[in-house]
Amino acid sequence: MRISTAQLFQQRVSAMLDQQVRLSRTEQQLATGKRILSASDDPAASLRDLQLGDRVAQTSQFQKNVDTATSRLSLEEGVLASSVNLLQRVRELAVQSNNGSLNASDLRAIETEVRESLDDLLHIANSQDANGEYLFAGYRVDTEAFTHDGLGNITYNGDQGQRHLQVSSTRQIAVSDHGAGVFMGVPAAAGGVTSTFDILYDFAEALHNGTTSNETIPDIDSAMNSLLDTRAEVGARLRAVDGQREMNESMSLLLEQERSALTDLDYAEAISRFNQQLLAFQASQQVFSKVQGLSLFDYLG
Repeated sequence: MRISTAQLFQQRVSAMLDQQVRLSRTEQQLATGKRILSASDDPAASLRDLQLGDRVAQTSQFQKNVDTATSRLSLEEGVLASSVNLLQRVRELAVQSNNGSLNASDLRAIETEVRESLDDLLHIANSQDANGEYLFAGYRVDTEAFTHDGLGNITYNGDQGQRHLQVSSTRQIAVSDHGAGVFMGVPAAAGGVTSTFDILYDFAEALHNGTTSNETIPDIDSAMNSLLDTRAEVGARLRAVDGQREMNESMSLLLEQERSALTDLDYAEAISRFNQQLLAFQASQQVFSKVQGLSLFDYLG
């Protein structure tokens, strides 16, 4: 079979272009550090990489939720600690008020501090997070948790919802406690239930009337125990969140390692291949230059 000059010319052009395409692809791999430049390079690996990418993104969102949970629980833990410290001071005042040597002026001075403590406790119970959401209002985060009518009646305006955050594909963590469970429903020494606010208000009213009650200290202790129980639960959740953070970090590392094994370039192999392809391309250019001089017209003069 005879091959014309035009056919030979076209073959050399095609061969040179093929070499150029291979060389260009290897250059892109070296520039990006990725073995797979398009899904067609390795369909199975590309699909797995997409799946892993989705899991990495999901785990990243879980870590953001972990950060949010840590922030909210740490804030709540601090608020509960302040509440316990406040009640501890009120308890000291209750012990002091039982001193029979105190006169009416002394009792009024204690009353003043107790009423200030009540205001402080109400302010603490209405604490808000960085987004302006009330910590102890349940799901009604835009509603002030507690209001006081000035006559000793303190109303809880939230609900009994408890918010949760997803911190892994199989785990949720409670990141709030409603005020009804934290500050209300305190077992009273006289029987029944009372609230932390009522304990302080009744104590202040007794002092205002120049009297004290044997039930004040037990009631304060009961309120403190309720707060300490909630604080212990919050601390346990914080430890759980910290543990989940470590597990998420380990999962992210494993996922990234698997993605790297699938898609990252072996630089040593790619550089060796690049040098070989470059030599082949240069050789095809030299052959092409010789093919260009095969026409008889080049020898006619």
